[in-house]
Amino acid sequence: MVEPSARHALRQARRDVTRQHLLEAAERVFAARGYDGTRMQDVATEAGLALGTLYGLVPGKEELYAEIHRTRGRALLARAAEAAARPGSAVDAILGGVAAYVAFLVEHPAYLHLHLAEGQPWALAPHFRSEEQRAQWREGLALTAQVFRAGIAEGTVVDEDPETLARLMIATHQVLLARWVEDGMREAPAALVQRMQQHLRRAFLRRGARASQPGPR
Repeated sequence: MVEPSARHALRQARRDVTRQHLLEAAERVFAARGYDGTRMQDVATEAGLALGTLYGLVPGKEELYAEIHRTRGRALLARAAEAAARPGSAVDAILGGVAAYVAFLVEHPAYLHLHLAEGQPWALAPHFRSEEQRAQWREGLALTAQVFRAGIAEGTVVDEDPETLARLMIATHQVLLARWVEDGMREAPAALVQRMQQHLRRAFLRRGARASQPGPR
């Protein structure tokens, strides 16, 4: 006889698997149709779930959209923070952050489309749909500005306001990623990373500044 605690754990495991499957299906639908063009029935159909089952897992479209960004966005921030914390110079951290950022989005192409579709202006505080997205924006901007601040202190980054540099770099990367997607993502991701890093060197690093670690990070 299966103990009640074991049955509960089994039900929870099944629920977690179903929820993950739902989030991945919803991510694909939102990427293809956009937020306004997506209906919960579309998501249920993509996930192969009854509409009632879907609502048993998530209250509504807004919460579902926020959960996708919570799951993917937090993972992206963690990847970027890990790259920034590796041993080396600030230049290493900046270049490594670019590689980590692109690698994550290439691994999750549907989220890449969502990420770009937001089309948020980095010159102003963006108007996101959820507080989770706003929190991630603030944390990502602070992390990038912190790395630029370290680069200014070590003399490898141009001496400008770190947050302005961070916004400029992030906006530039969104443009380059958008162009890559528009071109059918034909260029190899490694070549894309190299182009993005070269642009970063030209725009933000002092002449002669070099990474202490050879090659892409």
